Amino acid sequence: MKAPERVLLLFHLGLALFFLLPAVLLLLLLRTLGAGPATAVLAGVSLLLISQLTAFLYRIGHRGSSGGRILRLSYLTLKLLQAARMLPEYAPEKMVIAMNNRRILGKAGGFRPERTLILLPHCLQDHTCPIRLTFDPDACRRCGRCPVAGLLEVRDRYGTELAIVSGGTAARKVVRETRPDLIVAVACPVDLSLGILDVSPIPVVGVLNQWINGPCFDTWVDPAELEAALALFLSGPAADSGAKSS
Repeated sequence: MKAPERVLLLFHLGLALFFLLPAVLLLLLLRTLGAGPATAVLAGVSLLLISQLTAFLYRIGHRGSSGGRILRLSYLTLKLLQAARMLPEYAPEKMVIAMNNRRILGKAGGFRPERTLILLPHCLQDHTCPIRLTFDPDACRRCGRCPVAGLLEVRDRYGTELAIVSGGTAARKVVRETRPDLIVAVACPVDLSLGILDVSPIPVVGVLNQWINGPCFDTWVDPAELEAALALFLSGPAADSGAKSS
């Protein structure tokens, strides 16, 4: 099975399992109240079908699909399966990131660079660097030992905001202060998926960092990958000039 198909299957499976217990309880309640077996079963099955219809509406970006709540319900169920060792590590998190990115594609080209925030984890910074870039990313000397210099160059070309944060609390603080229309976030699977769920309904483009030295230590992201996301989602003069210079 191809990766996109697995992601879709996990998303629908998680939502179906979340509604399975309410469907069974509804069936038993109707039977207790005197409903016939066929009626009770039909009611339970209808509840499951409604959950799958809601999942489909979320996939196509329908405004009435409850947005991030649907994704969160599926995620929580899949986390239970992962805890029972029925799913590989980070499968629920990667499902959230992939489904979120798939859905937001429908909004490509609709965001202004000055209302866009590039959000980076501090683990991208070389651990030997004496400068605390979480306070001031522009203090970076752009020595090239980590990807921060390249990411700052992307920010400069596109005219977006950029912040480097030490964790989820700091990230939420930056989001509250900047109030962006779009976030392009780089992080590990756990932080990125939770961040996507936390800031909903703000659109987030999720980019996974690379653990070339293990988790949360001298991680890496290709600035070209982040720039490609900006070129896809941004509109306006700053985005046009950035695309020409790349």
